[in-house]
Amino acid sequence: MRTKKFKIRGQWLTINYTFFVIQLIIMKVFFGIAIVLISCGLAKGQHSVLFKNGDSKKGIIMELRHDTLFFVEAQKMKKYHISRVKSLFFDEYIPYDGKYSESIPERTMKSGTYIIRYRIKDRKMITAPVISNGTEQQGRVVVDIVINRNGNVIKAKAGANGSTTSSEYLYTKAKFAAQGARFDVSKTGPVEVEGTITIDY
Repeated sequence: MRTKKFKIRGQWLTINYTFFVIQLIIMKVFFGIAIVLISCGLAKGQHSVLFKNGDSKKGIIMELRHDTLFFVEAQKMKKYHISRVKSLFFDEYIPYDGKYSESIPERTMKSGTYIIRYRIKDRKMITAPVISNGTEQQGRVVVDIVINRNGNVIKAKAGANGSTTSSEYLYTKAKFAAQGARFDVSKTGPVEVEGTITIDY
């Protein structure tokens, strides 16, 4: 086997030159295979990155160096500082993005003499909205809501599909009632989750 001597900081080091060349060739071969897979799209979508702001990206994690994540998305290398990253997923994807769907099972909760119905995926209502009606107006009001990870309703809009009244009074009462609802905490779920609360006056 061939060997070579190198002088580093006043000390002589003996390197197995043949072994070093073989290792270098192997590294180049593996790197070449990775590039081919990326170019052909065979490795696309192997990893997912979840950011602290709730965004997610799918692609290939190449390496983490000097607090920087090197990530290939759509065959383009991108760099993200690790302070922006919440989670890394290997060979799996973020299962739910927080969007509302009619297929979400409906649940109920009692509030005084009222029965509240709501749809929101993977979250449970723990504090029902306080319902009141100072008139004799009747009707069903569906309120579109958005909740955060702490379970607070951060957006509410009354009069969604399924409402049977156009009463501005009932819309206002339902909106502010819905804002008082509370849901269980989910620190690992989507940053925002869409749902509905239905109130029958």
